[in-house]
Amino acid sequence: MKNKRILWLVLFVALPLSSYSQELTKREILEIIEKIPDLISENYVLPEKGDSIAIRFTQKVKSKKYRSLVNPDSLAKTLTKDLREISNDKHLYVKHYRSDIKKEAFDWKAWEKEERILEKKQNFGFTEIKILQGNIGYLRIVEFMHPKRGMPTAVAAMKLVEHTDGLIIDIRDNGGGYGGLMNYVLNHFFEGGPTHISTTLYSDKDQLPNKEYSSDLVYGELRANTPLFIITNGKTGSAAEFFAYTLQSFRKAKIIGQPSAGAAHMNSFYPLNDNFRLSVSTAAPINPKTNTNWENTGVIPDYFFEENEIEKALELILKEVEEMESKE
Repeated sequence: MKNKRILWLVLFVALPLSSYSQELTKREILEIIEKIPDLISENYVLPEKGDSIAIRFTQKVKSKKYRSLVNPDSLAKTLTKDLREISNDKHLYVKHYRSDIKKEAFDWKAWEKEERILEKKQNFGFTEIKILQGNIGYLRIVEFMHPKRGMPTAVAAMKLVEHTDGLIIDIRDNGGGYGGLMNYVLNHFFEGGPTHISTTLYSDKDQLPNKEYSSDLVYGELRANTPLFIITNGKTGSAAEFFAYTLQSFRKAKIIGQPSAGAAHMNSFYPLNDNFRLSVSTAAPINPKTNTNWENTGVIPDYFFEENEIEKALELILKEVEEMESKE
């Protein structure tokens, strides 16, 4: 597992960086493209699918279609397009780093400083909390931020809507974040002891599958039987998708809005040469209810709407609350 980096919080998209690039020789092109099938076959998280992708890509290599792509950015773009068409996996792509850009070690201190500034500006992701008509709670969560620093805000937010008759959680444009804060909010909707909610599989044969369970250790009341609607759109990604997909699959929530981004897998980077990297899906969360995940398809709404989602969610949840009360 050397020379790579596992990512889940952010889905990188391979795009041309610049038209300024030194032309590749045919030897360099061959060096790049011939490494790809083996790297996929050896490291893709789902072995059978990885072998199938490698075989189909090898056919394209043999067709000699890449040998005339001497511009590095054009080669990376074409390889990415073909790999994604073959695999239906947004985490499988080739990225080109310009040779005229100095490669420096990632500045984690600067990253954390910027992260802390954003956390305060966005109230640790909880940007809107209110009580709507009919005692329905509404939470707008734009990102699941650092759990150590953001947990007090998450606790306060859930306490503010603790006594509502229903809850709407709006995660449109939420690209993900840290699992810890997401899991804390999710845990409110499970009770009766730990529930197996996901198993993460890894391509590394030395890394055993990791089972994840819910927990009832929350600072407040559990809301397992409270009507819950989650609003998503095409920019809902990663950890936010895990949140919506899990609650939907366990019939804890209904989804309203648009399908999410479809970024379930975690990816690692492998060098192809000094300036090219291949991204491969090396870990995948598997839901025990569906035996799959939301990769490529996204979380599919129970109710599709492109506008007035909050109003529609409120209308639907009030109807559900009324039906529940009539049965009591």
